[in-house]
Amino acid sequence: MTDREKITQVFYDYEDGGLVSADLDKVMRCLDKDLIGIGIGEQGFVTSLEDVRQVFLSGVKNAPGIKHSLSFEHIHILIHEEGFANLCAKVIVRAQKGDELTTSQFLQFLTLIRRGEEWKICGLHASSPVVTEESVEAYPLKFAEKTLQSLKEKIGEEAYLAEEQYRQAVLADTIAFYIINFSLDLFEKCQLNGELCAFVESGTPYEQFLSDHLPLYVMEEDRKIFLKTLSLQNVMDAFASGKKELNCEYRFLCPDGSVLWMVTIVRLITDVATGDKKGIMYVKDIDAAKHRELDMIAKADRDVMTGVLNKSAFIGSVSSLLCDRETHAFVMLDIDNFKAINDTNGHPAGDQVLIAIAGILKDTFSTDGIVGRLGGDEFAAFTQGFRSQDDLRNRLEHVLEQITKIKPSGKALSVVTCSIGVALSSDTLTIGQLYKRADDALYRAKQNGKNQIAFYICR
Repeated sequence: MTDREKITQVFYDYEDGGLVSADLDKVMRCLDKDLIGIGIGEQGFVTSLEDVRQVFLSGVKNAPGIKHSLSFEHIHILIHEEGFANLCAKVIVRAQKGDELTTSQFLQFLTLIRRGEEWKICGLHASSPVVTEESVEAYPLKFAEKTLQSLKEKIGEEAYLAEEQYRQAVLADTIAFYIINFSLDLFEKCQLNGELCAFVESGTPYEQFLSDHLPLYVMEEDRKIFLKTLSLQNVMDAFASGKKELNCEYRFLCPDGSVLWMVTIVRLITDVATGDKKGIMYVKDIDAAKHRELDMIAKADRDVMTGVLNKSAFIGSVSSLLCDRETHAFVMLDIDNFKAINDTNGHPAGDQVLIAIAGILKDTFSTDGIVGRLGGDEFAAFTQGFRSQDDLRNRLEHVLEQITKIKPSGKALSVVTCSIGVALSSDTLTIGQLYKRADDALYRAKQNGKNQIAFYICR
């Protein structure tokens, strides 16, 4: 045999003895008595034959029913004049259990020394096996399991370091911070910056805590959306759909009885070490910003002159209420001869009349309806808070009476009157259909002499 063939055979015998036949004597025959050093992953680094023996015996796994085999790729040999040689190669381990086949692989680097006509291994280094769950199952020694666990812990730690940086970035204006293991349905950590939120002990069931404490901390009108957003089922659905974050804005009940706008944000992460689905949850005070936002929305939705809803906001609000099957009334009001008021008394007087009528409508429907200005001298109201058609008529007749008492300033004394059209319905009509019926009733009231009320009853 050539030196190259002898070196290759020693390599084959060493790998077979260690990984397939589990033959310690075969392994030892491949090694030189003067070891430079042998190391592989978690088994450490050894420099004596006795250490090799102990490492081998501790590394063998009991794997009944599994048959291992080897193959090799990219074998390269370099022979030096001083009686040394190097070999490097890829080692592929296959494990057959019934019809199931799994594989593992690693890189091997050997230093060999010539002893007479033989070659012996005096130094060896191997990379850790490719560490997936499948490859560890295929690897016949326990070292791979330790390597996988170490790698998992390292990756898990690095993942949490990244999340820790994220946490520190947001913690400055956070009043409460929690880490939750959603896979186990429990809290892992709690940190409070103040006394507003509840402290939660590690190991407390997550969803049960949410349910028990919801009435204490969340305003009743916001509890449904809070639970819907942060329920365990919704969180796990978010993981499944690839979402990275959930958030919910709500009104928070403070211990002193005051109410603050808060947002709870949950950053979704997967623990690389365990595979558990976890969340970094933090609660932030957004009261000042939320009130600015609501104020801007309110201003955008209001008619500048009269302060009631503008047309688009009114129509939108009514549309959202039409899903209820209660009997409701869509009221349209138009000022009679408004052009004459402007022409006789001037536009400032006309504006005065519009503002006064808006005030009367707001007072009339302040507790059970909404009021809007549709444009020009036309107003609308929507209500579900009436006992009968006669009850509603009485309220609207009072509106007409109040309007006649308006005294616009100007050159001449004008009597202000209005016509009203009402669409009554308990059906699921669209806003367009309801608007058209109220408009038809208003047209009838005008045709019948003005300063009166006409009803369109939708069947």
